[in-house]
Amino acid sequence: MSSEGARLRRPEKKYSDTLKNSNEVTEEDAVKQASQGEELESDSESESQKIQESELELLPEVLATEPLVRKHSWIYRFFQALILTIVIPIVALIVFPSPISPVEITGLPEPPEFTGALTVNDLLSNAEQIYRGQVSGPESIVVDVDHIYTGTADGWVNDIHQGTVKKLVRFGSEPCGGIENENTCGRPLGMRMDKHGFLIVADAYFGLFQVNVVTGDYTTLYSSSTPVNGKTPKFLNDLDIDDDGKIYFTDTSTKWTRNNFPMVFLEGIPDGRLLMYDPVTKKTTQLFEGLLFANGVQVTRDKTAVLVAETSKFRIMKFDLATKNLSVWSDRLPGAPDNIRYCKTSGTYWVGLALITQQGKPSFTHFLANRPWVRGVIAKVFTINVFLTLKDFFAKTDAKAMALELNSEGTIIRSLQDKNGAVIKGVSEVEHADGVMYFGSFNANYVGRLYRKRIPEL
Repeated sequence: MSSEGARLRRPEKKYSDTLKNSNEVTEEDAVKQASQGEELESDSESESQKIQESELELLPEVLATEPLVRKHSWIYRFFQALILTIVIPIVALIVFPSPISPVEITGLPEPPEFTGALTVNDLLSNAEQIYRGQVSGPESIVVDVDHIYTGTADGWVNDIHQGTVKKLVRFGSEPCGGIENENTCGRPLGMRMDKHGFLIVADAYFGLFQVNVVTGDYTTLYSSSTPVNGKTPKFLNDLDIDDDGKIYFTDTSTKWTRNNFPMVFLEGIPDGRLLMYDPVTKKTTQLFEGLLFANGVQVTRDKTAVLVAETSKFRIMKFDLATKNLSVWSDRLPGAPDNIRYCKTSGTYWVGLALITQQGKPSFTHFLANRPWVRGVIAKVFTINVFLTLKDFFAKTDAKAMALELNSEGTIIRSLQDKNGAVIKGVSEVEHADGVMYFGSFNANYVGRLYRKRIPEL
């Protein structure tokens, strides 16, 4: 109420006080004061009515200010959303612990220039995509006469024959189809054909298996639940077999499973190792450990050593079987090496690159190597999609897919590239058979195929 209205009501208080002290005034004075109070009350009611009428007249002006109220409400909602979507997550990142204990990654070489054997080319664009939409993530490939075998993201080992993709065997069980289900479904990765015609498969989660390619029956050679050298494997990867039937295979990490594979790099602890299964004793032993993301495996042409890809260090190591000495075989590769395969025709080794790095181009692996605290924060919000987003964000190299050919000394002598990823978007493995090159991938929905005659220099 206005100050004027308040002033009109003060006599009421005075009249009331007067009645309380009626013994101090005469009856006549009391009557006069009562009469004056009634007149003042009447005037007050009249004035109050005028004020109400005045407020009604101001109502359109009040309504006219309503958009201003909505504006303030919008700002409030904006800051509320800001707090919920940004401030709280940031606080959570600071308060909640990281799932990893990251360490600084040392010894990461500077990416090479794309010169010499790495000069930019588009030779991989001569390839073609086959069985598109019928396979998902054909990581490793084995060609045996007119059959192609490969393992896929749904847990199956597939037998491709005369254009038909047949599901041969799966070591896990439903549910399947997503990376979050791999621990129950299984994920067949590296595979080779042994001299007896059995397909030897390394499943990332379950172990080492011998598969009858005719019936689909299989035998467990080694179960991942069995500790080796006191540690239980978490991520079996690639394999190779020597003439005595010994199987050499990698355990990428003793802490992280394949569906958390970027955590191996984010944490930076080199716990990858090379294991060996002996078919005579049926025992599995550890040959060496200490690799950061142990990956592809290949017995050398002279059978004296085993080559092992150290993916997160962009190099390939060589383990001498006689001396047990471990040395660098090929360093400063233009990316992260995946599977290694020997080509009998040329006497050379072919390596697929999981990702590519180039001198003068941004590389998230090099950026994060000496920033363990940043990797710790990333791990708090980590998903496979976050990793792939980072990978794609930094993918500014002059080639989007690449396969390397190396001689017996570990020197790169040739590279096949797809500049724009138009046909081949990534290479996990290169398999040769009768003048044809097959390209595997850990996430593509096709198998790549290239006829060597289409590239004269091959």
